Amino acid sequence: MSDAIIKATQHWLTEMVIGQNFCPFAQKPFTQGAIRYHVNASQDWANIQQDFTQQLHFLNTHNNVDTTLFIVDWANLDFYDYLDGLMLLEQSLENSGFEGVFQIASFHPDYQFEGEAASSPSHYTNRSPLPIYHILREDSLSQVLDNMPYAHTIPEDNVARAQRLGKAFFEQILTQARAQLPDER
Repeated sequence: MSDAIIKATQHWLTEMVIGQNFCPFAQKPFTQGAIRYHVNASQDWANIQQDFTQQLHFLNTHNNVDTTLFIVDWANLDFYDYLDGLMLLEQSLENSGFEGVFQIASFHPDYQFEGEAASSPSHYTNRSPLPIYHILREDSLSQVLDNMPYAHTIPEDNVARAQRLGKAFFEQILTQARAQLPDER
């Protein structure tokens, strides 16, 4: 089951995140094979936190891995419960002494930016086939940002690109990715 989940995530990553250049930092670690895909099948936040903390330690001791996609195999996890989980995982990051070393980017099938109309295609820049907590190395991120003169325009550029592409485009990619997930979910 984990292989199918990783395959669905990779489809989303290549077609949406990298394919539409929503994250200009993703191409390099993807092509270098420096992305770790870790699937957690628990629906218990204590277990998820413990596993997440283990992944922080793994990433900290494996410099050949640039980033980890911590995929939560919990298809019906409500977006607001997911955000509560994000706060728990940020606490875990701080409590483990990794504040300033790693940061978390968040993706969810029903992601919604605060202040944006519910119908806005901009939400799709952070919508994924399953809930994902993306663990990023802050030093890698800083290196890229320091060498990217227009990094401050990425969010606005992404919103404009999402508006041009429209919801149907994103739904097609997410449908293709979800089609790779096991039926017994």
